[in-house]
Amino acid sequence: MTSNEWLYQVRIKLSQNFADDLRNDCNLNLSKEINKIAKKHKTRPVCTLDGFLDYVKEAQKNGIEGYPLYHWTKSVVEDPKKKIKHSKSFAFYYGDEQIYEKRLADSLYNDLLEFNNENKIEEIKIIDSNPRNNPQPPKK
Repeated sequence: MTSNEWLYQVRIKLSQNFADDLRNDCNLNLSKEINKIAKKHKTRPVCTLDGFLDYVKEAQKNGIEGYPLYHWTKSVVEDPKKKIKHSKSFAFYYGDEQIYEKRLADSLYNDLLEFNNENKIEEIKIIDSNPRNNPQPPKK
């Protein structure tokens, strides 16, 4: 696969207060603005912890044997430190797709950077689907 065939994802990290607001009520201006930017790009912010919890629930409902990352994911959501860490992290999904074309990722990323002039978003990054650039899921 060549570099122009990789797919991408935009991720952000927030303080616990802002993360809790984005996950729940969205009353704070930061949460409202992040949702506004996401909507402009037809994406939505998904809390990493919530994604993990949904995966565990789905696996338990449908049979864990069909979910190769079940045990690893379950151990993450049961670890208090990892639970806190992942509750502050968000990935932007395009519909139900977790990864998407570079053009969309770059545009979303740039709008988030432009908005973040007061540095309320602790981290904004783009990742690609190249396995060499990302940690791989555990074998078990």
